[in-house]
Amino acid sequence: MRLKYFFALLIALTFSTVAKADQLEILTLEQAVAATEYLQSEEMVFLWCACCEGEEPRAVLITEVNYQSVGENQYSVYIKGVDTEGNEINEYVDLAYVHVVIENMVYCLGTTLGYECDPCVDPFSMEE
Repeated sequence: MRLKYFFALLIALTFSTVAKADQLEILTLEQAVAATEYLQSEEMVFLWCACCEGEEPRAVLITEVNYQSVGENQYSVYIKGVDTEGNEINEYVDLAYVHVVIENMVYCLGTTLGYECDPCVDPFSMEE
């Protein structure tokens, strides 16, 4: 009987981790347009899944931002750019893990746009 509960807990934890990983990657058209327009005015963002063990923030200088249909009435935003180590970035992003600088503070783009998400980190100062 205990083994049954262990497997149920293991499955629940697995799915809760997976669900957390894609909070704002699949968007409505309205959300994708709003995020793209916001990001097109930014020179740099931080890509960081603070929920993900061992991941560090990556500063990315943006060269292109757009959105693309990924299914029926489903869209994703992608960013092209270069990180501080010179690596080219060309990836779809989860808005819960894209962070923008506003007056020397770094905020989650998803929450900045008013979308429900958990970036797993409070806004922080560029000084930190």
